[in-house]
Amino acid sequence: WKLFHQFPMMKLYNIGKRFKKEPDVAAREYRQIVEKDLLKLKELEMRGYDKAKGLQSFSNELFLALQPSMEQEIGALMVCVLGTYKALDKRRLQEKTPESRKEYDALCSGFGGDELMEINIAVNELANKLGKDIWEQYSHDNIDQLAERIENNTNGVLSDLPADFVSGWIEFLDNFGWDRDDQMFISSPSYRDDPTFLLTRLMQNVGIESPSIKQQKQVAKRREVMKLHEERAASKRFTHPFMLKKVRKRNEILDNLVWIRNAPKLHISHAFGILRMNVLQAEEYLISKNMLEEKGDIFHLDLEEVDKALADESYDLMSLIRPRKAIYGRAKKSKECPILVDSRCRILRPDPPSQSDAEEGTLIGAAVAPGTATGRVRIVNSPTDEFKQGEILAAVVTNPAWTPLFAGASAVILQMGGALQHGALCAREYGKPAVSSIDIHNVIKTGMIVAVDGNSGTVKIIEYSEE
Repeated sequence: WKLFHQFPMMKLYNIGKRFKKEPDVAAREYRQIVEKDLLKLKELEMRGYDKAKGLQSFSNELFLALQPSMEQEIGALMVCVLGTYKALDKRRLQEKTPESRKEYDALCSGFGGDELMEINIAVNELANKLGKDIWEQYSHDNIDQLAERIENNTNGVLSDLPADFVSGWIEFLDNFGWDRDDQMFISSPSYRDDPTFLLTRLMQNVGIESPSIKQQKQVAKRREVMKLHEERAASKRFTHPFMLKKVRKRNEILDNLVWIRNAPKLHISHAFGILRMNVLQAEEYLISKNMLEEKGDIFHLDLEEVDKALADESYDLMSLIRPRKAIYGRAKKSKECPILVDSRCRILRPDPPSQSDAEEGTLIGAAVAPGTATGRVRIVNSPTDEFKQGEILAAVVTNPAWTPLFAGASAVILQMGGALQHGALCAREYGKPAVSSIDIHNVIKTGMIVAVDGNSGTVKIIEYSEE
């Protein structure tokens, strides 16, 4: 009963039923709730934490401010979105003919209103407000010089950049400055902390068509298939009297609710971004009191420990931090994070897919986004790594911070993730073929030329890398 009280399943279920009954009405009401919650976050951001009450209290305030919209999102996802989407993906994989499979591919993409896609559209628009002649002066190695130049333009020291880019830069940081590489880690620097991270993402979008154009085409294609399915169901109304109602309800969910899928994580990330700014303020104070040795030390503590130090200057933080930093340092040296480890610390790996029918040099994975492409592979371990337009993006797993790389990629190869994982969803939204369940670091090498078939789930090695 305690668990049931802490995680109100019945409340979430009833919220989900409301979304299922009237998707369009519930979606409009949800947008109003989100607007109010984000306004509360903004007020808390402007106020900041109270040293007397501590960071833990401030953290609670942040996440309580998000509770109404989070309940709506979880209810909608739990009852409507996940089941609908999984059913479509199952049909997509089961369909026998290429035509039918294309129909279900179309139903799995093209969802306007997705907050993650709106961020990516904003990134693309900002990138292309700065002329190519300026971008050509900088590379991945000296991007920090452009960051300094932008800072001098925003504070009025210089005025040698386009005014619309400078104003767009300020507006973007105001709206999305909380975003960062590892969105669920408060220790991960945000755009506000490290503008070079944002510039790396912008550089990947220079000269790239706006994602909004591709999205509009996919929305139109999805709705075309939705209409076709309704017409088919209507033609069978005598033999299958309930089919038309089911298809219409599914289409309502696709049109009004699937775009919510990224909202919970983005809103939590937004709250973490605000909390991070206040943690950094506390860190500066503790360093000034010689209670911390250097920047970054505070992220080896929990909020309760920080609050104790803020209240008691005799509290020995470094005795807690030093052993934790040592363990963290050892972990950072590892090239691989095991997915599954048994009680004897043996790393367990899944059996490789059967390749009895595959020709030599062909890797069998899972088809997660349709299409085919041939290109040169680049293994990317972080969204800030160098990545060139037209290359095939190979990664263990991706999250929303990686999304701008998809704009310039010709295809995507993943080690982890099914149809509902970020990499697969993003590849479909950008129209990039993608295959998952491929052993990235042991089979794929940077520089290889491969053919990716997102329809069949295969990756064929055409030319091996010399690396």
